[in-house]
Amino acid sequence: MQTLVEEGYSVPQITKTLRMNRTYGYELIKEKEPKKRVQNDEATLRQKIQELCGMFPTNGYRWIRIWLKKKYGINVNHKRVYRIMKELGLLSKPAHYQAKRKKKIGKIPVSRSNEHFQVDMTKIWCSQDGWGYLFAVIDAYDKEIVGYKFL
Repeated sequence: MQTLVEEGYSVPQITKTLRMNRTYGYELIKEKEPKKRVQNDEATLRQKIQELCGMFPTNGYRWIRIWLKKKYGINVNHKRVYRIMKELGLLSKPAHYQAKRKKKIGKIPVSRSNEHFQVDMTKIWCSQDGWGYLFAVIDAYDKEIVGYKFL
């Protein structure tokens, strides 16, 4: 395409003959500058990451990456930040909480009726109406249902 333009043919003539979009023809003859990739110095990047981890000790690699972009204008891949933080031992451990689902072991001593009550809930399928919920209040001494509510 470039050679045809240098020989004196116009871009609209060439694109019409080749049955291609005229805008694409102009794009082909335009001189393109190669994209410059800015490679950050590894030592400088490590220093900046250590500085940010000192300022924000609870932040993980994702937030440190965001702070690098905001504060210093350094655009770095999150995988690279993770690798550097792992090498420097700066990764914060995620908090894992255990669910507290264990029942308390032992019974409450009950010596007479109407002293201690318990609540129970049961889900019941009611065909057309969907699920219904039966709440019952139970006397702990003689296991008698004192009251109930169906919703």
